[in-house]
Amino acid sequence: MPEPRSVSRKLSAGVILVDREGRVLLQHRDDDPKIMYPGHWGITGGAGMPGETPEQTARREVQEETGLSLGSIEPFRAYYNSGAPAAGRGRGAAKRVDYELYLFHAPCDTPAEALICGEGRGLRFFAPHELPAIDVAYNHREVLTDFFASPAYPRYLRGIPFGTADDQTAGVEPLEHVRDALRAGDPWFDALMEAIALWERPRESVDGREYRYLIGGEAFDWLLLAERIIEAVGASIPEGEAERLLFSAQPPRELDDDALRDLIGTSKHRAHLNYLYGVTVEEALQYAVELDVSKERRAISSDDGGEAVRDPVFERIYDRPRDELLREFRDARCLPQVPAIGLAELREFMYWLFKYRVAHQEPARVASDTRKALAQLSRMEDAVRRSGRRPPRAPAPEMEPAEYCST
Repeated sequence: MPEPRSVSRKLSAGVILVDREGRVLLQHRDDDPKIMYPGHWGITGGAGMPGETPEQTARREVQEETGLSLGSIEPFRAYYNSGAPAAGRGRGAAKRVDYELYLFHAPCDTPAEALICGEGRGLRFFAPHELPAIDVAYNHREVLTDFFASPAYPRYLRGIPFGTADDQTAGVEPLEHVRDALRAGDPWFDALMEAIALWERPRESVDGREYRYLIGGEAFDWLLLAERIIEAVGASIPEGEAERLLFSAQPPRELDDDALRDLIGTSKHRAHLNYLYGVTVEEALQYAVELDVSKERRAISSDDGGEAVRDPVFERIYDRPRDELLREFRDARCLPQVPAIGLAELREFMYWLFKYRVAHQEPARVASDTRKALAQLSRMEDAVRRSGRRPPRAPAPEMEPAEYCST
C-alpha cells in the first residue's frame, strides 16, 4: 500500500508592474519579526486561495495590495522550489512543501502615491540600477534580473504595452516595420520577431506560392512566416544567419521557450506548441516507424511507386492505410482528390493525422508514440548539429488553394 504523500503544493503568484520610465513597482513589507523577510521589498503578489488559477491569484493580490484592477496581463515565468520546509510550528520534522511562484507583467500608468497601499508599509517604483541598494524578499531579485534581461522588458522602454502614441509599432504593417527597424540599425532578429508578433494574416498567396501560417486555425508555423518576411526584405539580413534560422531552426542568439513566448506573445506561442507537437513531432514519428519497418525488411522496391512503402508505416501508427486517410482528410476540407500533394496541404494533413491519432487511440499508446517521436527528433537534431550541413529548402509544388467546407 503506497504511503501518504508527504509533500504538499503551495501556489503563489504576482505581477511585475512597470511604469513608462521602465521602473518596477515594489511593496515595502512590514517590519515585523513574525513575518518572513520583514522590512524587505517585494513584487506585488501573494499566496493562492483554493480553486484559484495563478492569474486569478495574481489579479486578486494586486487589487488587495494596490487597489488596481488590472486589464490585460502577460505571463512571464514560473519558479519552483521543490521540497522546501514549510513555515509554521509543529512537533517532529517539518513538513515538506513544493512552492510554485507564477509571475506576470503589466503596464502601470498610476503613480505610486496614487495607489492604495492595502498591505505593508508603502509602494514605490524602482529603476533597475536602484535595486542593489535595497533588501529584496524571497527570490524576487532573481526574478527581476531575469525580467530585465528578457525580451519583454525593452518593449516597456519603447512604450509598446501602453498602447499610446509612444507605441512605434501600433498600426504599422509588419513588413514595413521590419524595413524601418533595419534602416534604423536595429538587430535583424529583433525586428523579425516583432513583425511576427504583429502579424495577423493566417494565410496568403505571394508570387504563386501559398503560405499557410496557421494550420487548422490553431497550429502556428512561425518559421514559415519568418521565411516569408526574410524573403520580402531581401539582402538586408545576413544570408548565413538567415539560412541557419530557416533550415536548422538556429537563431543568431540563444532562444529558449520562455524567450520565444515573450517575443511573439502568449497566443502565438500556444499555437506554436500546437504546430510543434501536431506537425513536427508527427513527422518524426512517421520517420521513426519507417526506420523500424526498414529494419524489419518490410520495405518494398521502388517499382511500386512509393505509395506502398508508406502504407506499413501508416497502418502501424494509425491502423489505416495512407490513401484512405488522405481521402478522408480531403473530404473533410473540401479539397480535390488529386494525385499530387503540395507542401502546405501536406502540413495540414500532418496536423489532421495528429488529431486523428489522439482521438482514436488509447492515451497510453499516444504517449508511447509521442515519446518515440521526440527521441527520434532529438537524434535527428543531434545529427544535423554534428554534420554542420545546411540542406536546401525548396517548397514543394503547390495545389490550387481550396476553402474549407462551410459549417
